[in-house]
Amino acid sequence: MTVEKYLACACLWLTAGLAHSEPLIAPTAIDWLLDCPLPVFDPLDPGVLERTQCGIVDVPRNYSSPRQGSVRLYVTRVGARQPLSREGVVFVQAGDAPQKNTAGTFAILLASRWSTYSNQAYRTLLNYYDVIEVSHRDLTDENGVDQSARDLEFVRAQLGDAQLHFLGTADATRVGSLYAELFPERITRLLLVNADYREARTDKVEQLRLREPDNPDASRCINQWVGDFLAYGKQPPPSTRCLDRED
Repeated sequence: MTVEKYLACACLWLTAGLAHSEPLIAPTAIDWLLDCPLPVFDPLDPGVLERTQCGIVDVPRNYSSPRQGSVRLYVTRVGARQPLSREGVVFVQAGDAPQKNTAGTFAILLASRWSTYSNQAYRTLLNYYDVIEVSHRDLTDENGVDQSARDLEFVRAQLGDAQLHFLGTADATRVGSLYAELFPERITRLLLVNADYREARTDKVEQLRLREPDNPDASRCINQWVGDFLAYGKQPPPSTRCLDRED
């Protein structure tokens, strides 16, 4: 066989292999948009906005009965500053009722606030973790909480990360707690701020509960331990003012 024939066979083999190989970026159910349709907030870190992607995803209306159709949720991702050295994802949700055209703003506001802090914990989070927000459903009833927890797992699977950290406030803490109960192998650290005292605690995952105390130093206390816990798993001492001590 001539050199030309060898080369021709090699090219055919390579073409066939590429045709059957996996794509470099696997397709997902998330439709990433060219722009983020977000309201203007001031101040926001321009570096955060440059790393922000917004998308939409259709999830089952009822995970126990997929034939009931789907609902559309918003996904916002603030990418890590050093994506080639990325270590994971932090899912965040605010418990307030979502307002029109404000989906994803909690993730952007958090990342912008974290960028103003000089401690190493927040630099670690911003450098090596994506901050992800998934819009939640109506959290005033148990079904909405249950479906929202399963939405997190659906989006996590689409993103391809084996595990996640979760930060939730107010009513969204119920979503994080249930997610930890349903998928304990998928969550590394669970951080709940201003959780309902009636909410059952789980011992299946590493967790921290904080509560805003009635004093001017509340935000400073919470800001310190949010970063230290999410980045390093560091727990505050029992005397910490913002520690939620309810058993």
